[in-house]
Amino acid sequence: MRPSLVALLGAFFFVLTVRAQPAALKGVELRDHRGQEVDALSLQSRPLLMNFVFTGCSATCPTQVHELAELHRALPGDVRAAARFLSITADPWHDTPQTLAEFARRMGADLPGWRFATGAPPQVEALLARMQAFDTRRGQPRPEDHRTSLYLFDASGALVQRFGGVPVDRPRLADELSRLARQPRVSGPVKTNNKLNENKT
Repeated sequence: MRPSLVALLGAFFFVLTVRAQPAALKGVELRDHRGQEVDALSLQSRPLLMNFVFTGCSATCPTQVHELAELHRALPGDVRAAARFLSITADPWHDTPQTLAEFARRMGADLPGWRFATGAPPQVEALLARMQAFDTRRGQPRPEDHRTSLYLFDASGALVQRFGGVPVDRPRLADELSRLARQPRVSGPVKTNNKLNENKT
């Protein structure tokens, strides 16, 4: 095979790989509660359910994480193996990988395929803004002001739906995750969804 053709094919497959990453995490570097790096590349080509929490929360976050843990355990084995859960702190100034690890254990959510992540405040703040995790009408939002939304991405990295997260609609999410995990994987451009539609249940 000619070198120019090899280079062309290599570039083509590189583009497909990049396009299979969750677009929301592009350029964001985080670290999870197991001390591992979290970026778009590490989550590529899998359905992803993402939310925001913080360990100092005493009400909404623990309730939501408990419900998501029940959802995770109830998923069929093949879906659980394919899907990824990602909980990102809304308080990167205080939440470290160690505090997130303790939080995950305390919530019964230190499960395979589920990562609790933090990062440098500018990185997390950029992601919070990108995902509209705070009401922009608030001048200086606090961690407890974050929205409880659940963001569902398909294996191509495209945002499929933003769900209201309190309460967690476990039957609906189980159906959606099963559908996404079992559908044929198609490589191609990521469809961007600039308007975060929310299905409030």
